[in-house]
Amino acid sequence: MVTAIAHRAPASASRCAELVALGVSVFEIDVQAIDGVLVSSHFLPFGGPGWLRRDRWSFTVRRRAAREIALARAVAMIPQPARVLLDLKTDVGDAAVELVDRLAAADGLDPARCLVSTKGWHTLDALRGHGYRTWRTVADPTALATVLAGPPVPDAAVTVRHQLLTAEVVADLHAAGTPVMTWTVNEPARAEALLGFGVDGITSDSVEVLRRVASGS
Repeated sequence: MVTAIAHRAPASASRCAELVALGVSVFEIDVQAIDGVLVSSHFLPFGGPGWLRRDRWSFTVRRRAAREIALARAVAMIPQPARVLLDLKTDVGDAAVELVDRLAAADGLDPARCLVSTKGWHTLDALRGHGYRTWRTVADPTALATVLAGPPVPDAAVTVRHQLLTAEVVADLHAAGTPVMTWTVNEPARAEALLGFGVDGITSDSVEVLRRVASGS
């Protein structure tokens, strides 16, 4: 069965429940630490150093925007038995290590319920040591070539930008024993192609795509 993953977990418990009823079994939350607090946040620095941050076509200069809610609150909106995918948005150098340390010390966060994805591969061992199942994020051709050329990854899966995937790539990853998740797929035709390649999970914003993935059709 292919895993349907809701991109950007909705900011209401009722909407999350609707998606669970649809067949969604994993909800992604983007995680950052702002002023020492773990928050659900899609805003990232834009145009170099400074206060300006961007989330798609939304911009903010606030240190923490109103919609950047505490991680604990975001997780509480996701009903059981759905799992939580924590996508770490700080993934470079010591700052990435600090974010992992904060995650490990967080109250009320159950590693057994959570998955963690990150481009910061240097933190994956520590995350697994804290009891989290990890998905190795593959965002560019160089990262994909590294995964394909190296030994089998010790992670529960790789999560790959969908434009990088072909039937051959999926087959090669499967031959190494690696489940393949992919993001962010909002076009039904592309989702159908990826299902045909044999991917193990698809992340989407689209209710139609999520429905098709969950139903297997």
